[in-house]
Amino acid sequence: MSNLSLKWHQEFILQGLLFGILAAVANLFLSIPIYASLNLSWGMGLCIYVLISFGIRAAVIPLIFSVGSMYLLNQHAIHIGISLAEFITVAYLIQKRFFVIMASLCFWLFIGSPFCWFYLNNFSTSGNNQDFSLVFATMQGLNGLFNASLAAMLYLLTPTKWIPKHINSAKKSLSSNIFALSALTLILPLVTVSLMLAGTASERNEEQLIKILKAQATSVSLASDRFIGEHYTVVKQLAKTLSRVSDEELRESLLIDTQSDYPDFFNLTIIDADGYTAFFAPDRYNDELQDLPKNLRYVNDRRYFIHARENKTPFISNAMMSRGIISAPMIAISSPIIVNEEFQGALLGAINLQFITTLYARMESTLQTAYTIITDKEDKVIYASSPIGLKNLDPYNVNVGKSEFTANFPVLSINGKNHPYHLAKNSYGWKVYIIKQPTELVEIFSQHIMVLAAAVVAIILLFLFIAYKLAIKITSPLVKLLDNSSENYISNFENIEDATSSQEINDVAAKLRKSHNLLRDFEDQLQQQVTKKTTQLEQMNLQLAAQAREDGLTQLLNRSGFDEIAYNAIKTNQRLDQPISLALIDIDHFKLINDSYGHLVGDECLKAFALLMQENCKRETDIIGRYGGEEFVILMSGKDARTHHQLIHKILLQTQSMVINVKDLKVPISFTISIGVCSLLGNSLLSLHEIINIADEELYKCKRNGRNQLSVVTIDPE
Repeated sequence: MSNLSLKWHQEFILQGLLFGILAAVANLFLSIPIYASLNLSWGMGLCIYVLISFGIRAAVIPLIFSVGSMYLLNQHAIHIGISLAEFITVAYLIQKRFFVIMASLCFWLFIGSPFCWFYLNNFSTSGNNQDFSLVFATMQGLNGLFNASLAAMLYLLTPTKWIPKHINSAKKSLSSNIFALSALTLILPLVTVSLMLAGTASERNEEQLIKILKAQATSVSLASDRFIGEHYTVVKQLAKTLSRVSDEELRESLLIDTQSDYPDFFNLTIIDADGYTAFFAPDRYNDELQDLPKNLRYVNDRRYFIHARENKTPFISNAMMSRGIISAPMIAISSPIIVNEEFQGALLGAINLQFITTLYARMESTLQTAYTIITDKEDKVIYASSPIGLKNLDPYNVNVGKSEFTANFPVLSINGKNHPYHLAKNSYGWKVYIIKQPTELVEIFSQHIMVLAAAVVAIILLFLFIAYKLAIKITSPLVKLLDNSSENYISNFENIEDATSSQEINDVAAKLRKSHNLLRDFEDQLQQQVTKKTTQLEQMNLQLAAQAREDGLTQLLNRSGFDEIAYNAIKTNQRLDQPISLALIDIDHFKLINDSYGHLVGDECLKAFALLMQENCKRETDIIGRYGGEEFVILMSGKDARTHHQLIHKILLQTQSMVINVKDLKVPISFTISIGVCSLLGNSLLSLHEIINIADEELYKCKRNGRNQLSVVTIDPE
């Protein structure tokens, strides 16, 4: 072997080792995070760069390093195999005079991505791989395009003297160079930015899905809270009533009527001071109760009785199994019966766990969840969706998984698959797990990555076609000139002072300058017109937006405008832990005013009352709206609830003394109002709709009690 040949072999081995180390480091430590565990690896891009710059023999060494680093990262054999197939295919197509990006695009469109999807969808045994097969395949394809674009960019930035003569000897036409530069200008940033945008959009979607799950879990939690709270109050109040009633028949009648009114109690039971079951509602079970052995009629070993006897306070049990006449999973609510400050027994309300199934069935259409699990504070199952296979009172051991396809989303492992979920607790320590299907994890990322992938491929193909046509069009006049010119003409052309110019080029330049000036003038005129039209449109949009949110008669916010602003205000005050009050106001007997004096007079009354509210509610935090007809609404925040109540009372009094003089009417008109107020102290979780419903109930209390008054309810979540 000659010294020159030996030196050449040493050089390409050193080049291979250098880029091999760089490729391994790039894969192991410099991957670009896209979303969750999905990363953009670019070690293969260095291998392709060595391939097109120094030849296939020099590229084998970095390929070995790149594949070895993928193995160290525990990447699946299918991914390593596809990377090797990509390298071989690109090397073959480059020999066939393919541009490197076109070679990579052909491989991933027709071989790499389809094969990856087919394998994961049909042969993978890993839990969620089938669900994510399309995302995997698309990500691999985009990663391959990125690597090819990176290799092309590095090649164009490499000084010509560094590239071996046997590689550089293949002269490329001017059109090929224009095509390559044009394509590279777009493709590398396009692929990179698209992947970044897909990751960002997916993170936002993930946050939105978390909020939806949280809201659904909170909804179920609050529903169970309200249900248990209502029945807890029934047992507590009935126990107090029984403490004041000595007549046994009346006691039994009260028990039977209450159980009939609240059928979710499958029994209400009076227990004497010794823990002996004295009476059972519904009444049909009392004959069976008499036939029970005495040991089964005693409940003095039950915690709900012991707590009522020793603490003399109501008690709510965890999920448990009843015994005696009815054997079923239940929640026990007990309350002591106290006579002359002495414990005389307890009242037991037993709620069948079937109520959760009924309660959830009413909410299921709005929740739209795959599975739901509800456990008590001892992790015993109260309710579980049927596909999960858990029964009431079964212990539930949470199997928290980790998804490699989501950034921060908690997941539960169910039947070998990771399901996104959210956990909420109610005030009794119950845990509510709202669980979605694994496909919703796919949708977080795939809906963006698939659209972007399709868009990227379409734009690349379109741009490559345009770049090819453009390169041909630019170079074709020069080709024709050279083909049709004589040697004498070429000589004369070379003797021109500026050899890079010609009369035709100067003429074209002059025409271009003229066209540029005309185009610039046209653009200036067009810009002025666009600016003028844009200003007009913006003004019209502002007017339309104001009209859409304001009531045309009173100039107050209309219902939709008030809801939009009030919703944000309530969220802000809940976050800042500030009190808020919402007043719902109705003009008393307003229909009588319209019927007696006409709608025009009624409109004058509405405008006068709107003006009175505006004169009183001058703080920036006061939000006033006409909620419909003669109904108005005010949202007050900040300071304290007492200040809010004083302001509303002031409006009530001023309305009583207000008179409205109307032309052609001898007697001035006056009217009164009824006001329902709901005040929230502290960080309440009530929504705007729930607050308005509470205020509306208070308003109807005023109506029922004679009108011309206000009714206030104050809610303190603590």
